[in-house]
Amino acid sequence: MITLPRKNILFCLSIFFVLLIGLHFVVKVPVAQAQIAGLLTPPYFGTKYISGVFDHQYPTLYTSMTPPDVPGSVINRDGFTYTAGDCSKYSGHAGIDYGMIYDYVLSTHNGQVVTAGWQRPSDRRYGLGLMVELQTSYLGSTYKTRYGHLSTLMVQNNQLVTRGKVIAISGNTGNTDGPHLHFEVRKWLQPPGLGGDFYPVNPYGWPSINPDRPDDPWENAGEPGHRPASVNLWQNRPSLSSVKCTYASGTPLMPANDHPLDPDLTNPVRRIIDDFDASRFELSPDPWSWQGCIPPACYLSAYHYIATADAYAQWRMLIHDLVVGQYDVYAYIPNNHANSDLAYYEIHHNNKVHYAAIDQSRFNKPGPPAYPRTWAYLGRYDFTDGINTVAQKVRVYHYDEAEEGLAADAVALVLADGPPNLNVPVVQPSDDAGRHGQNCTLADITYPEIYLGRCTNGVDVVSGFRYSNIPIPANATITRAHLQFVVDGPYVQPLQVRFYGESNALSSPFSTLNLPENRPLTNAWNTWHVPTLDSWVAYRTRYSPDVKQIVQEIVNLPG
Repeated sequence: MITLPRKNILFCLSIFFVLLIGLHFVVKVPVAQAQIAGLLTPPYFGTKYISGVFDHQYPTLYTSMTPPDVPGSVINRDGFTYTAGDCSKYSGHAGIDYGMIYDYVLSTHNGQVVTAGWQRPSDRRYGLGLMVELQTSYLGSTYKTRYGHLSTLMVQNNQLVTRGKVIAISGNTGNTDGPHLHFEVRKWLQPPGLGGDFYPVNPYGWPSINPDRPDDPWENAGEPGHRPASVNLWQNRPSLSSVKCTYASGTPLMPANDHPLDPDLTNPVRRIIDDFDASRFELSPDPWSWQGCIPPACYLSAYHYIATADAYAQWRMLIHDLVVGQYDVYAYIPNNHANSDLAYYEIHHNNKVHYAAIDQSRFNKPGPPAYPRTWAYLGRYDFTDGINTVAQKVRVYHYDEAEEGLAADAVALVLADGPPNLNVPVVQPSDDAGRHGQNCTLADITYPEIYLGRCTNGVDVVSGFRYSNIPIPANATITRAHLQFVVDGPYVQPLQVRFYGESNALSSPFSTLNLPENRPLTNAWNTWHVPTLDSWVAYRTRYSPDVKQIVQEIVNLPG
């Protein structure tokens, strides 16, 4: 470690320059296409099983609709009555339940998001919990589809979505007895002389094989014409692992990885914050405990846990921790003391707050049923570099499960609109240069560290970084460019750094006679402000602001 003079800052040469290049393609789309019969496609990839059916007598348990549910029994679409729990889930069920443990939930049709959030924000154990509701028109009628008990939302209110888009991750929120997807379809109907409403319908239709019950009791409840008919709405039925309860199976959708459920830790633009990062991890004053372990039981070597209600832990992003962009966010769940069946995560990002809810007891555990995933996916969110926003952080807590263990280990943020097209490190001695020493009188191209800041005599330091043989076509569009520094801190002084480019299409190597301060500069420039409240610690990385305009000017130079 080198003792720095005041107003100087030192960085190691573990530096890379990231360029993101936007490419544009033209795709021809047919002007007109034949309409495909059916509204819905499967709400999931692959094959799942049905764990709860639609109760045709009557699907009104959590509604104010009449007639009220007849408790204790379920009428299935085959026309027969089942005892609640026998191939039926429960009485009064208005949808179809699919067995899904923290898996992709897909939009079943094109439409608009009319609900994205808690069904009852004041009670997260109520009803469908975290849910999404889409609305669309089909054959002159208006429909809503509901997706309930979710852990993470991928869409927002009023957003337009297309069929097959990942809109959420299934979960265990609301009134549940385990992670699954509640899928529900409602159709708008306005009976004569009455106000209209969206009534539950069974998307699989009513193909009764019971000669004593040919008509749907839900459709015919009350006055005739006061309930919509349940008809087959599937364009492609979901693929099922069994056909019990007379629900026919369809063709599975091929699995995809639209939002990665596991973090890509090879992405060079990522931030992992462990629970022993004193500058970024915080605990509430409650008596938290910590436990040492060996991965994959936890991330790195230890984790924290507590069983007290209202306790929380949080991972904070510091200024310049991130480049501006969309990030996939994950929480590492240790395999012990993580017993909370509903741990709430708040994601504070870019002056917004969104929520996720994870059944920690399901993660990093052996079977049956086996669910070995260690990282819980919390969603995709936009982050800034921390300068023009309030604190960006991930907070976890549980407020009504005091007897259960809540665990806090690590979080990972991985750049989603990437990884970068180019990742260029500074490796050769002649690729970086600058002055150093107490009065910045020394100029050396082999010194293993670079100064940024001001010398003790008040003269600004000019340091340079050179990147050669980068395969960027002339006049390419640069969408993002950053420098990443590894700090040789600690450092607590406020700092202003101005970035320029060398206005030269072919930059020559640095030498003691040809230093950065002697070279022509671009018209474009950008300022990097490091405030006093920022925390610089040795061997931690920091990102510069986006310098794409500077790189763009260089790329546009003749030659």
